[in-house]
Amino acid sequence: MNEEQFIPIPLPSKCLVYENIDINNIKIRPFKGRDEALIAELTLENLKKKFVAIIENVIQGIEPEKLTSGDAKYIMLWEAINSYNQNYPIRLICENCLQEIEVVGDLGKINSVELPDDFKQPVDVQLSDRTLQLKLFTLGDEIASFDWIKKGKSAYLYSYARSIVGDDTTIIDKIKMLEDMSTADLNKIKEFHIKYDHGPDMEVPYTCSFCDYEGKIVLPFRLDRLLSFRK
Repeated sequence: MNEEQFIPIPLPSKCLVYENIDINNIKIRPFKGRDEALIAELTLENLKKKFVAIIENVIQGIEPEKLTSGDAKYIMLWEAINSYNQNYPIRLICENCLQEIEVVGDLGKINSVELPDDFKQPVDVQLSDRTLQLKLFTLGDEIASFDWIKKGKSAYLYSYARSIVGDDTTIIDKIKMLEDMSTADLNKIKEFHIKYDHGPDMEVPYTCSFCDYEGKIVLPFRLDRLLSFRK
């Protein structure tokens, strides 16, 4: 594979969360046939192996599972636009006239939210009875959550548990702590992730073809369905 096929990509995290990673060394290339073959084979059962392989193929300079969820989504949005097209068709119910319509979202007009320049992790979050150190979600965390779901378990608290760092307790102990935690304290953990959410803002405008109502919709751009519109 030729080096000139890869081009620099500025990530929304600005690489502030990565250790020993040079932002100038992170580069990307559009999908090739072998990448789409992997995409076509994606299932819940093989998600970790296949999805990581896809990212490894197209990214240089960082291990895929270390990517923040926001950076991973930005990379896949970049691939959607540069490997296929920026039109994302979706059917929805107009919130004004309640008619079902088909609209086309323009992925090229999606804004990207970046981390603040002074961001450092872990971040101390003060709860009612303790201080927790939290980190941002990564692609590795998301894949682990899929594996957790495959075991028939809920990933809701599991995902938040994986963001707790700075102690030697097991993931099961962390989940138990969250189960016993007040909703007020749990909300403080949620607020941390909301505050530092970054990557593509998937909200796009639409105009209803029946009543001309102008509304907005968040495109359903899940990791396991990112490129379902490629045809």
